Amino acid sequence: MRAIRSFFRHIRDGFRNLFRNGLMTLVSIFTMTLTLIMIGSFVLIWTNINEATRNIEQTFQVRVLIDRIATEEEEAALKTQIQGLEHVTDVVYRSKDEELEHYKKTITSDFDVIEGDKNPLNNVYVVSVDKGENLDKVAQDIRKLAKVEAANYGSTDVETILGNINAVRIVLAVLASIFVVFAVLLVSNTIRLTIFARRTEIEIMHLVGATKRYIRAPFKYEGAYIGLISGLLAFGALYGIYEGAHSYLPGFLGLANLQLVATIPIMAYVGAGLLVIGIVLGRLGAGRSIRRFLDI
Repeated sequence: MRAIRSFFRHIRDGFRNLFRNGLMTLVSIFTMTLTLIMIGSFVLIWTNINEATRNIEQTFQVRVLIDRIATEEEEAALKTQIQGLEHVTDVVYRSKDEELEHYKKTITSDFDVIEGDKNPLNNVYVVSVDKGENLDKVAQDIRKLAKVEAANYGSTDVETILGNINAVRIVLAVLASIFVVFAVLLVSNTIRLTIFARRTEIEIMHLVGATKRYIRAPFKYEGAYIGLISGLLAFGALYGIYEGAHSYLPGFLGLANLQLVATIPIMAYVGAGLLVIGIVLGRLGAGRSIRRFLDI
């Protein structure tokens, strides 16, 4: 029964301390809110880069030129063989006449002079793969099949794009790791200042016989409250920023086809994560500060 009363007393005292130390509480909330906004921003950027990567990889395809002397039965057999290869997700047939129409639309209408029997193009299979990094393997496997004249995918451009994307991912991962460590230290030091301002109160509690656990408890709950409030503020700010980015970023960058990940459910996950991270950071920061600074 006594433990239950102490539990609720710590919760009450932690909540009261938010108002008793108004200025330092505001400083702590401001610092943690900025920290959580930056962490949430990293998550949103990372998620959108991964989504953009998947969209880009879906455009990477292997163009298979079918041997001109292949019969319809041999072309059908070749398609079955390609579909059975590892990492292949789709195979689309395009006749040489469809290829010619495609070149007319994308390059020049001067190809009109080679219509009909003069068409030198091949029938092709356009092969989609699951990941861009598997393009080379799929192309090599296709080249080994009968009735294949060539299998190409523009290796230089693809490797450059994938290399750049992976480099961005690595940089973001390193920055995120560094920033999480920095966030813990920043929040901890801010709460440490709050505790320093109340050192007399803590010394009195020591003198009247309060245990270390009893003294630490209200500060940990106070840190959790600060984290909860900061998480809510950070979520509200990020939600507004992300909604604005959805509406105005494509036009601002001049990229009409740019599509960000849908606000829901990604912001629901980010919001829940920010609340949890805020509470954990608040408790850890308070516990670390009171333990190390006051040697309690």
